[in-house]
Amino acid sequence: QSPFSLQEIRERFTRVPDQQSLLLWLYRCWFAGANVDIFLDTSEARQLGPLAQDVAVDRGIWRRAGTHSLWRRLAWSVREAHTERELLARRDRWNSEVEGVEYLTELTMADILFGHTRNSRFLDDPDGAYCTWHIWEAFVSGAPPPYAEALASLTWDGELKVLKLKNFIWNCTPKPSSPPRDGFSSVETRRGEHAASGDDPCAICHEELGGMPCELQCGHEFHRECIRMWLQESSSTCPICRDYAVLPADVPERPARSGAKCYGAKAWKRSVF
Repeated sequence: QSPFSLQEIRERFTRVPDQQSLLLWLYRCWFAGANVDIFLDTSEARQLGPLAQDVAVDRGIWRRAGTHSLWRRLAWSVREAHTERELLARRDRWNSEVEGVEYLTELTMADILFGHTRNSRFLDDPDGAYCTWHIWEAFVSGAPPPYAEALASLTWDGELKVLKLKNFIWNCTPKPSSPPRDGFSSVETRRGEHAASGDDPCAICHEELGGMPCELQCGHEFHRECIRMWLQESSSTCPICRDYAVLPADVPERPARSGAKCYGAKAWKRSVF
């Protein structure tokens, strides 16, 4: 039994085609809790309508008999309706942190669905996937010079997690070179420094943070509603560094995992100069 009405599910999980590829939409559905407490039988799934805004995928969502989680219905349908080549648009170049993280997400989801690697066992936990050589090569080859320089400091190995690589990209910031060359900026990696401008994106929804983000004590910042939903429905850790975190009004119901620090969160207003 789902805690959400069918209308609430539609509002929460319907794809915006012009803004999201199917692979990115699928990941964001998982991120928003499609795998948590939302179970639908065939009749209920059929009433959802065009969630994916893709005829083949939407038809497949309700065609599997029995009661299944919304997440499994979505993932199975995407995999059965399309091939990897149809879904994954190879990028010759990504030009920003947001584009880089989105491309890395698409590469990872494609590998989970179609790659026949050990990542196939992470269907229910895409953030646990490994950065395979195939993912690494495609991602790094599309990096613009500023980010390629920073990525050159990393050594790939088979145990590298995609989430660690995303964290690395989020913590890279363009830094003007002296003098500028070829229209590109150099990149520095922020080590323990997370102060950002209001134009920086929220790592959860990828939209601009604006003037009053919610800052975890580990230093990472998100929209208050994004991090509230994340902590209450998806995980009890920071989406970026994975340290244990709670909102100010929350009391943790279980101890922090071994080796993790327990962080609270606070609303932080940026200074205006």
